[in-house]
Amino acid sequence: MKTVICTVGTSAARNLGVHPANLTNWVHQQQSVENAAEEIFKSFRDISPEGENLKQKLSAEIHSLVRIDITCQDRVILLASSTDDGYCCALAVEKYLKHQWSGIYAKAESIPGLQVLDADLFRKSGVVKFVQRILKEIESYDPSNIILNPTGGYKALVPYTVLLGMLKGVKCDYIFEQSTTLLELPPLPVEFKRSQFDIYKDLFEKIERETEISQAEWEERVPYAERKMLESLVEFSNKQVTISAVGFLFLEEMRKPSVLVPFLSQKSIRDCFDNIAKLDDCDPINYLLRVASSAAALESAKHINVGDGLYWLKRGRTTDRYLVSVEGWRMLVWRAIREDQEGSDYANKVKVNPDNERRMYSPFMRVDSDSYYEFK
Repeated sequence: MKTVICTVGTSAARNLGVHPANLTNWVHQQQSVENAAEEIFKSFRDISPEGENLKQKLSAEIHSLVRIDITCQDRVILLASSTDDGYCCALAVEKYLKHQWSGIYAKAESIPGLQVLDADLFRKSGVVKFVQRILKEIESYDPSNIILNPTGGYKALVPYTVLLGMLKGVKCDYIFEQSTTLLELPPLPVEFKRSQFDIYKDLFEKIERETEISQAEWEERVPYAERKMLESLVEFSNKQVTISAVGFLFLEEMRKPSVLVPFLSQKSIRDCFDNIAKLDDCDPINYLLRVASSAAALESAKHINVGDGLYWLKRGRTTDRYLVSVEGWRMLVWRAIREDQEGSDYANKVKVNPDNERRMYSPFMRVDSDSYYEFK
């Protein structure tokens, strides 16, 4: 199962016979945005998602999703502008996906401030909320199963989406203009020198907390020689300074915890709750949280290195064992077994190939101190 996060434009309305410039007025003439979405959906409901239909009769989002090879088991998040015409087109695409791929999870969402009539609102609010929404999805699921798809909607969102994918290690797929070829940008190992930005972390947090600070305060705090380095992280308007969408991304990276966060595979969740938790005085989730709390704790727990970045963890003189790997700040838990059931040769018996078998174990679900009691 994969999650595809799409930006959405208004190309879903191409079969209405309404000029794009008049689409907003047409939507307002309908009884509601939902009714408008239903009419748009009807205009392409029975068009099959294949061949020339993809390029000529269906929306850019549907075209790219087909090229990405979505299935009924996938999730599709459709991020639309705050305008009525943008949102109703996203709703129409949601309806079509559910119609053509029975059982698929598809959800249209309107992002406040995401419009093009007010440039300041777009930069200061729309793009920031757009980035925040994608980050929320990435933080909740295994990033290796997330695809960013900025094919539809405002082209100004493409660089933000690509940068977000680079910083968070998420693949970005899109179809450029009238092409029929899906362009794939794999997750890149992009890092930045935290030390250059950490000294301004409290300043960026103040801007975020208070929405803006005066330009005078900014210039007093940031030496002239370093302002050029930081200028893409802020917006200047009326002698006030606000944080930009790129600045928000970098602030999130500066906040990224030095400790690890456990992500459990579907198999390890069953292992933990159907088997390991039945042992006396054994709380597997609490143990994994403690192991992930520091690099020293993880090193101390490592028992057997099986290669490919995988380690078996051992909890003292007990029988429970956990197969984990580390990706960035995530500790992926692939399996949880009992040595008294599998035997002392369990490391050779219970094998996992993280490159070829990842789909079998996905999605990995995040477990932290806030969600711990939900598991219990």
